[in-house]
Amino acid sequence: MSNKPKNAKTMRRAPLTRAQLLPIAPATARAFSLRYHLALVALRNGRGNADLASELVKTLYLTYFVCERDRLDPPIETYLKAEAVLRACIHDSETDHPWAIADDQCEAIETVLCAHDTQLASTPLHRIEVAKGRLDRILKAGRFPDLAAMNQITVVS
Repeated sequence: MSNKPKNAKTMRRAPLTRAQLLPIAPATARAFSLRYHLALVALRNGRGNADLASELVKTLYLTYFVCERDRLDPPIETYLKAEAVLRACIHDSETDHPWAIADDQCEAIETVLCAHDTQLASTPLHRIEVAKGRLDRILKAGRFPDLAAMNQITVVS
């Protein structure tokens, strides 16, 4: 037997398990869904905080990353609106405003959350894990994802 180190060409990825090929368990999906929908309700009622806003931001990007680039559902404009609302909420909180999102600003976020509910019910776990890993790498690098830049879109304010 050779003690040669294996290179990338000869190393094979472990096969996916049954659990990774299936969507997450319905009870787990409901628990995640409840958590981020309640985060939106709290922010909508002016009772938010940094953790709840973070929950929504992470869910927004995770939903985007799970979507296939050529099959974005909802469309990119919805993601951009939700991102803008969440960024404004975070910015406002830095200026002694409460952690809040007005009712009329919640539609895009609600659309993204419903899309994520659908993803959790139907997307294989391995795809969600890959998207979560991508988001974790971006956040650990100290960056904040920017959907407009990722899609080379000029946003007019």
